[in-house]
Amino acid sequence: MLATVLHEDPSVVPQTIGFTNDAARAKFSSIIERGMGHVENQSANSQVGMFKRFERAFGEAEFLDNFFIGVGGGGFRVKRTVKADSRWRLVEWETGAVWRMGTVRNMWVREYVKYPVEYEDDLDRLVLPDPDDPERYRGLEKAIEYVRNRGFFPLCSINGFFSGVWYFLRGPLHLILRDMYSNRRFYRKLITKIGEFNLQAEKNLLERGALMITWVDDLGYNKGTFMNPKLYEELVFPWHKKAIELAHKHGAFVNMHSHGNINAIVPLLVDAGLDVLNPIGPSDNMRLEEMKKKYGDRLCLQGGLSKHLGFMSCEELKEHVLDRIRTGSPGGGFILSSEGSLPYEMSCENFSAFIRISRKYRRNKPPS
Repeated sequence: MLATVLHEDPSVVPQTIGFTNDAARAKFSSIIERGMGHVENQSANSQVGMFKRFERAFGEAEFLDNFFIGVGGGGFRVKRTVKADSRWRLVEWETGAVWRMGTVRNMWVREYVKYPVEYEDDLDRLVLPDPDDPERYRGLEKAIEYVRNRGFFPLCSINGFFSGVWYFLRGPLHLILRDMYSNRRFYRKLITKIGEFNLQAEKNLLERGALMITWVDDLGYNKGTFMNPKLYEELVFPWHKKAIELAHKHGAFVNMHSHGNINAIVPLLVDAGLDVLNPIGPSDNMRLEEMKKKYGDRLCLQGGLSKHLGFMSCEELKEHVLDRIRTGSPGGGFILSSEGSLPYEMSCENFSAFIRISRKYRRNKPPS
């Protein structure tokens, strides 16, 4: 993993892959359980205390051949579950935001029910949790060490900056975009509220040994960024740059997630020293071959796989995986991943085939 992020040529192309929702995970669980048997037996003696929670993650990561394990974060947490049934959960976050989350037609759905900042005065009254509260990071140092000793790369997360405002303070999206364009003073206050919390939480993670900081900031759709790139540069990018610089000051890496066609702002992120960008999504017109040519020596590209994996035949799936490895792997700086994870629609046969194909050809890279 380190060789990849440092743009050396690793012996194995790293991978991180997941499931689109709980329905997809449940569908493939029996295959995973059978494949995990030997892993669980090997790790039985290490199931002590707080580390028991990692054993399932280790076993699944071994089976899927994933390289990352999340060890904790400094982001906002669910304060309470307001209501739950067989399909939905209504949860309240520490900021007072309320979400309805569930699975509909085998797709994970999130609905924003309530935001704490409806009017400008609400922001002045909003009190966020203390990012320096040591209880938020209890056991993190040992967890990082434990995951590293088991051969995985630990990830620590914080809130997004743009998406932090969107998800936890004020919304819906069109209202935030309106603030950015017509009430810039207020938007600066909103993102400063999130940004200051994030940087302090990041500092706490880094001081406890975090190796890689990650956050989710979905900044666009398949035709471009949600906001004018100049507006991003003015209002959001300064916070991204601060977070990158803070991580580098502590010798850590930064892995930023953003769906959407964000080609227009990638040069800013590269110049700021962003280490990893994900997902490089073909459906969002983030073309792996072009990005590899432009930024492959400075930016590690995570992604490449189509979100339509579930609808491919076995032969199409194999050729797609081989093409992504051929394109992304030369010279390092590439992590195989999907723009949409593994969907429920994928057949069990193709799920098993994907695991075999990916494992084989990331170790025996096909010629370009």
